[in-house]
Amino acid sequence: MSKETKFEVRQIGQTLSVAIAAVLFGSTMILSAVGPARASEAVTLAACQTTPATVRYLA
Repeated sequence: MSKETKFEVRQIGQTLSVAIAAVLFGSTMILSAVGPARASEAVTLAACQTTPATVRYLA
């Protein structure tokens, strides 16, 4: 491999790493903003009465 090819491969790798990190950071920020409160809205009242609290939180 020539120096230019190695540089291009390294540059592509760094770009992909930054893109993946940005996606993970963005999804983490979205999930932390939504939180478990939104997830618990989907649980019906009947399910809340028949399941333990930990299962409801993890669902």
